[in-house]
Amino acid sequence: MKKLTPFAVLAIFGFIGLLTHKFGLWFAFGIVAALAVGGVQHRRDAAKTPPADTPRTGD
Repeated sequence: MKKLTPFAVLAIFGFIGLLTHKFGLWFAFGIVAALAVGGVQHRRDAAKTPPADTPRTGD
């Protein structure tokens, strides 16, 4: 597995909540963590792609 998806993070936190019988607490943490993972992945993907109007070298 190359990267963890936001849904997988939410599922992991939900599973922990089921095991500890505190699903509401852990699901809320999972939503926050899933948003954080999605935001970080979006920022990394945006940093990897060059802007469209920048001329590339070698063309």
